[in-house]
Amino acid sequence: MIKILKNNSIQLCCKGQNCPIVTELADGMVEIVDDNGNRIVVRKEEALLISDGVKTIDAQKLILG
Repeated sequence: MIKILKNNSIQLCCKGQNCPIVTELADGMVEIVDDNGNRIVVRKEEALLISDGVKTIDAQKLILG
């Protein structure tokens, strides 16, 4: 589930206690704060690749067994 927090922030919830927060920053950057409070700042283009990366990992597990 995606919950809008404010104009440039959303929260990603998967029924856990603490859900990651994604915030769009200036200059095409995105901040992601995970469940443990760890923070990364990446370009928006890199953040958009995260979903594809997870799907690729899952596909490799299926192929490799």
